[in-house]
Amino acid sequence: MYYADWLRGIAIVLVIFVHTLCNSFDASGLDPDENPTIQQKKDGIIKSLVQIGIPMFFYISGIGSTFYRTEEKNFGIFVLEKVLRLLVPFILAIFIFLIPRLYFGQQFEDFTRPDDVIEDNYWEFMKKTLPTIHLKLSWLWYLPALFIDFMICYPLLRWTIRRSKGIKFDAVVDTGIIAHQLVTFCIWGTVCYFLVNKDDYGVIYLVPAVFTLGCVMFSIYAV
Repeated sequence: MYYADWLRGIAIVLVIFVHTLCNSFDASGLDPDENPTIQQKKDGIIKSLVQIGIPMFFYISGIGSTFYRTEEKNFGIFVLEKVLRLLVPFILAIFIFLIPRLYFGQQFEDFTRPDDVIEDNYWEFMKKTLPTIHLKLSWLWYLPALFIDFMICYPLLRWTIRRSKGIKFDAVVDTGIIAHQLVTFCIWGTVCYFLVNKDDYGVIYLVPAVFTLGCVMFSIYAV
């Protein structure tokens, strides 16, 4: 796993560079309309690097998950471990880091203000912000996204580990794994369709993405 640490280090540097580039451009006060060439170069660099940095973190997490002992630990234990590792820190970070960051950013960023009004009382700001906090996750989006990714991919993880260990096909166990995968896709597709309603992102982007991922996974299962 030594090389995975190097990959993690490279990914961290890429993410920091992208955010630094965005902030430095904003701080420079350059008008994109007056400097279209610079704007295009910045956008090109960002669009290129974001295809590498964050996906590398998902890739590294996938590397780590291949060491999970799926035959000894059931799905319930897997979920509990991911809740403790990802969702608990996520919830704590909302109150410790995110809400204070939004509160102090009211003077500079419109999206941080509840009802487009600067709220000076911190506790009132928290109460007004919490109902829509899922739309203002900023850099915390990665933790729930990774949790969802683990939930969707667990059946495939167990399937591939069984095949890599040379465990023969079991009609009961392996059919159950496939059924688990189908149910997972159905649940996630339903959530995307009915709950992700901002600008119809669920219908336009997420549902087709779920279908595409399903086709990719079908190919993997078949192979």
